Amino acid sequence: MKKYNLDWKRKMSQYKLIIFDFDGTLAITHNAIISCITKTFEKFLLVPPTADLIRSTIGINLAKTFQILHPAIETTEIPLWVETYRYYYRTEGEKQLALFSGTKEILQLAKEVELSLGVVSNKHVNFVNLFLEKLNIHTFFDLIIGDDGQMVQKPDPTLFHSIIKPLFPELNNSEVLMVGDTAVDLLFAKNAQIDACWAAYGYGDRHECLSLEPTFIINNLEELSSIII
Repeated sequence: MKKYNLDWKRKMSQYKLIIFDFDGTLAITHNAIISCITKTFEKFLLVPPTADLIRSTIGINLAKTFQILHPAIETTEIPLWVETYRYYYRTEGEKQLALFSGTKEILQLAKEVELSLGVVSNKHVNFVNLFLEKLNIHTFFDLIIGDDGQMVQKPDPTLFHSIIKPLFPELNNSEVLMVGDTAVDLLFAKNAQIDACWAAYGYGDRHECLSLEPTFIINNLEELSSIII
C-alpha cells in the first residue's frame, strides 16, 4: 500500500468515525451465503434459487431474504428456515470466508491516525463477532453492531440515532462516513443523514446504488485511504 504523510493527512480529513458493512465490504462472503441458502432449500426438499438471485439479496435480513427467494413460504416457517441456514453457516459457511485485498491495511492505517471504526451489519451479532475474530480484525473496531433479534435493521436509521450517536456525542453527522456495498447501506446513510461511500467491488446492484448518489465510490478498499485519511 502507498505510504502517506499521516500527520498532514489527518489535518485534512473531515471524518472521525468510519462505519463499515461486513458482507461484501470487509469480507468476501457470497460463496458461503449462496452455499448455505442452497443447502437450506435442499433441506426442505425444494429447488434452490439461482446463485445470481441469492447474491442479489445479500445485505437484506434473513427473514425477508427467504420471503423474496421463496414467496410461498408461510410466515410461521421462517424461524425454522433461518435457524437451518444459521446452522449451515456456523458449521460450513465460515470455512469459505476471506477478507478483501487491503482490508487489514486500511483498518490499520485508519487506527494509526486515531479514527474510530465500527461495523454495522444485518447479520446476526454472534456471527459478526465470530467472523471478525476468525479473520483477525476484531480488535480494530470500537463498535460492533449486528442483529440481536431486537435491533431495527438497516436501512432504518434508528440504530444510528439510538446507539451510535449516544456513543459518540461529540461528533457531528458530517464527521461520520458509512462504507457499504449495497443499497441497504447507502439508504441507511441517507436516512441517518451521514455521508456514504459505495464499495462498488461488493454485491450491490450498480444501477440501484448509483441512483442513491453516494458521496464517494471506491473500486477497492485501498482507495478509501484518500477519503478517510
